[in-house]
Amino acid sequence: MATSPSALMPIFRSEAQARILAWLFLVPDREQPIATLEPVAGVAQPNTLREVNRLVEGGLLRERRAGNARLVSANTASPYFEPLVQILGRAYGPAVVVPRELSKVPGIELAFIIGSWARRYHGEPGPPPNDVDVIVVGAPQPRALRRANAQLEEQLGVPVQLTVITSQEWVGRTTTFIQTVQNNPYLTVIDKTGAAR
Repeated sequence: MATSPSALMPIFRSEAQARILAWLFLVPDREQPIATLEPVAGVAQPNTLREVNRLVEGGLLRERRAGNARLVSANTASPYFEPLVQILGRAYGPAVVVPRELSKVPGIELAFIIGSWARRYHGEPGPPPNDVDVIVVGAPQPRALRRANAQLEEQLGVPVQLTVITSQEWVGRTTTFIQTVQNNPYLTVIDKTGAAR
């Protein structure tokens, strides 16, 4: 079965290729057996293997053997690593996945990605984040929020911390925590008020 070009980011050869790269590049210390990448790639195992082989041959992924398993990880020494992290982060990272999942949760007025992920998104240098922190403003339905949180962690492959505050707390800057969040880089991913930056 042929894999089609990525609709979200057509510079990649296929959607499967882009998903594999995003999974490994956005968490560069992740090393994974090729056999377990099929759900990530979203294609059958033979196609996943072909995509991984191309990426290894192209120098974007590293591989090593552990017994019978072939383990792959991002080649952080590649001259394309940093630019691809930026592209993949914007096309497949939390900025895309978080709003898609949280938009399914009733009662959310605003949502912001904060912390190290937001700082990297806005260009601040530093190590790749190993988690995602999200502020949710409103009165979300708890069960739907828990379900969304589980989906986010499964899709991103890192812990996702959701902090819920009321709209009055956000607007009133009632705590030192909220003041700190508002005075640092953050990324608005849901805005049903039209008032967020």
